[in-house]
Amino acid sequence: MYVNAREGEPFEELYRRFKRGMEASGILREYRRKQRFKPAHEERRDKIRAAARKLRRARMKRPA
Repeated sequence: MYVNAREGEPFEELYRRFKRGMEASGILREYRRKQRFKPAHEERRDKIRAAARKLRRARMKRPA
């Protein structure tokens, strides 16, 4: 991830654009996630739980 400095742009703005780009790309999120090894069964369990949570939220939003 890199950003090109615009002419006359202060460092703070450049840094802010860089941080926003990093967050949008998900590089740091992926890096932190890979810091700890997670066995396949934990990955599957988390994926199933996330899907259930998403389904529950969708049902709550939908009018009865």
